Amino acid sequence: MKLAAAEAISSIVKDEELTEEYIIPDPFNKNVVEVVSKKVGEIAIKTGIAKIK
Repeated sequence: MKLAAAEAISSIVKDEELTEEYIIPDPFNKNVVEVVSKKVGEIAIKTGIAKIK
């Protein structure tokens, strides 16, 4: 699930936005929580870790 979270975070920053000083999204970016929670939830369900289906 950590890998899923990392992939979700990396998907928020577009290649053309990457610079030496900007490699991760702003922690106050509201999309971070939404994208990461969705991806981690999907993986938890897929792997059977989640208690809901």
